[in-house]
Amino acid sequence: MRGPAGGLTAFSPVGTMGEILGEGDSAMRLTPATKVFLYMLTMADATDTCSDPVWHERYHLDPDRTIIKLHQRGLIKPVQGSPTHYVLTADGQRDLVDIEDWLWIHEYYLPDVIDFARARRLFWQPQRVGYPLLQDLLAQAKRRFRDDAAYLAILLRHQLRLEFDTQHDEDAVKTLMALIDQDLDIRGPVDPLTFSYATTWAKVTSFEKQMLKALLGRLNWTLADFEMQFSAWLDQQPRTPRLFTRFELMTIVMYELANNTPKLACLYHAAAQRPSTPTVTLEVEAFS
Repeated sequence: MRGPAGGLTAFSPVGTMGEILGEGDSAMRLTPATKVFLYMLTMADATDTCSDPVWHERYHLDPDRTIIKLHQRGLIKPVQGSPTHYVLTADGQRDLVDIEDWLWIHEYYLPDVIDFARARRLFWQPQRVGYPLLQDLLAQAKRRFRDDAAYLAILLRHQLRLEFDTQHDEDAVKTLMALIDQDLDIRGPVDPLTFSYATTWAKVTSFEKQMLKALLGRLNWTLADFEMQFSAWLDQQPRTPRLFTRFELMTIVMYELANNTPKLACLYHAAAQRPSTPTVTLEVEAFS
């Protein structure tokens, strides 16, 4: 998915068949969803394409009716001897001149974060298509949901997938650090009698370990290189009271990669035994 931005035609994100196909207009107008459907239709057997629930569930688009309209408007034609395969006509090819821009949104869709409605608000800015556009949309979402730790982790995972898929490896490793930090962020008090590595949700996930191993290979880093970079990244983050120290965060990652469950259990147990220091105490001391 690379290439310059093409000219945009008028569209709405969802709607009736008339809105989708521009009935009543002298020229054919396609919504982004219809353009993506048209492209996918000509890339595979129509039966396979139409069976994907994404058309109904995400785009509210009826595949069978859309095929009929696309054929009537002269944008597709069936392959001779194969009625479930279609190819683009010359008009169809012209209508898909900007398809790469829309495929980025389709591939990395996240409701109310990366979708056609939000994307078109930024399309008019210079060079805001493809990867830069998606990064902008994710940055906006992280600002909107900065106080929602659970959803922020979802956004970070989505961003990591985007950066990894597109081989923006230096961006990806920083996002991975932020994701690990987020997943291990326990700020409230824990019960030292019940808190343990075996029962807590605060762990480095299998996904994060797989991504770290892959990125180490891509960046030609050793584990020591990552540890040094992670330490530098942590030093740049705001200091907030939390269960694990920064050294413990780095140690947890090392133990996780080595699958050293006994060491992890001991570390989590030791952290839980430390007296917690509420944020309010720090504030009182600051003004004493």
